[in-house]
Amino acid sequence: MFSYHYSDLRAYSTCPKMFWQRLRSERPAHFSFTQMQMSLKDALIQKLSLESYAMGERGMDASQSLELVKNNEWVLNARFEFEGLRVKVPALHVTESSVEVYFTSLSSHPKIEDRTYYATVIYVLENNDLEITQVNVMYFNKNYVREESLDIHACFSLSSRFLKQSGYDQGDILELCRKKNINIKSSIEQMRAIQELDEFDTDLEDCPLGQRCSFFKTCFPEFKEEPLKISKKLLDRFENPEKYTAPLSRSDYAQLQCYLTQNRFVDILALGNWLKAYNQEIVSFVDFEWDTFGIPPYEGMRAFDVLPFQYSLHIIENGELKHKEFLGEGDTRRAFIESLLNDIPEKGPILAYNAFGAEVIRLKELATQFPEYKERINSIIHRFVDLATLFISGVIYDEKMEGQFSLKQIIKVIDPSLTYENLAISHGMEAVAHYRTMQDEESDDIMREALLSYCRMDTYAMVKVFEWVQEIYKEKLNA
Repeated sequence: MFSYHYSDLRAYSTCPKMFWQRLRSERPAHFSFTQMQMSLKDALIQKLSLESYAMGERGMDASQSLELVKNNEWVLNARFEFEGLRVKVPALHVTESSVEVYFTSLSSHPKIEDRTYYATVIYVLENNDLEITQVNVMYFNKNYVREESLDIHACFSLSSRFLKQSGYDQGDILELCRKKNINIKSSIEQMRAIQELDEFDTDLEDCPLGQRCSFFKTCFPEFKEEPLKISKKLLDRFENPEKYTAPLSRSDYAQLQCYLTQNRFVDILALGNWLKAYNQEIVSFVDFEWDTFGIPPYEGMRAFDVLPFQYSLHIIENGELKHKEFLGEGDTRRAFIESLLNDIPEKGPILAYNAFGAEVIRLKELATQFPEYKERINSIIHRFVDLATLFISGVIYDEKMEGQFSLKQIIKVIDPSLTYENLAISHGMEAVAHYRTMQDEESDDIMREALLSYCRMDTYAMVKVFEWVQEIYKEKLNA
């Protein structure tokens, strides 16, 4: 009989229609936000200093896995099944009368948010007559700083306790998992019934996820959403002010005024002050691309540190637009810093979109890793300006923004023809995926140009936004 994996059970628990769709759809290739230089399985082997162990294989049934447990002290990647649910266990340590379970986590602490998954695996194991006495989780040690060579033992930690990121102890993993009182039988029975359906009709009102699910358009192909002129909550706030005590945010006020006047909202005084401060003879626009690593690949890096590999820089100097760029390979950090410090003008504001949530953070990390550049890096950090603030803080609001303030959304308002859709790479994670491929193969000129074009588009878009803001201000002054 067909068996399900935990991902199927999770999909069913989230939305039965999602589960039904998953069974009939080709699974997309998995892309991890975090790049790993070795598998967590291999890291666990090194962390536990295992020299002898049995390895489960794809297609093994529970009886074969139990045979491995019977004859070996350590068993890795064993498969077990109960009531139609199939699970894979990273590692089992077999003692004379019991079993210790080891999980791996792509996290800096054993998260209690994973309790349902761990509890489900334990439920299956215990229903295969395995007596579990302890559950351990291997996770990244956030305090480890890589030296010249990688120390896996120091890079990872083991714990039998759930911990908050702060280190606060939330309790024993096995004890808390058993309190979940897992029982999957009824869910599996309903999943089997759903699997047999040729059609699965769903009303929009029954959809538990709104438009967040990747199957939304498949479920409701006729659904056409009207542009969001104003949120229902904000409109209710206007119509029923007695229900609300907190003052309107500047962004909400801008959206409400735009809706009521049917005109773009502009805080002319705030915009004028902003331009007075930043519309100088030299204005720079910069955008970084970076990759995130779980295991630190280079000296001075920690777990989940990022590696900036690319930047684009547009410069308006006395009305003339110039462009410079960088795209490196391998340990790009020093070359990235030196190139950026050489390319950035010595004066004038440096604009980035979400500057203090992205580019400035990257620069502070580089300053820590390369203290010889700290003073020069800090000198340009102090010149950064977040272009997004104009829109997030309600200085400018156009109904075409539809309550969204991403750079791509603002560009749609300014010039719909200036689209990322014509580029070979159209979003940041796609750029990272292409970069990883380029890292694994010989340099590909076409791929390099695709990466350069994408990053170049980001800074060019910021230039167009800046020019648009200037035009708006002139129009308001002349009105």
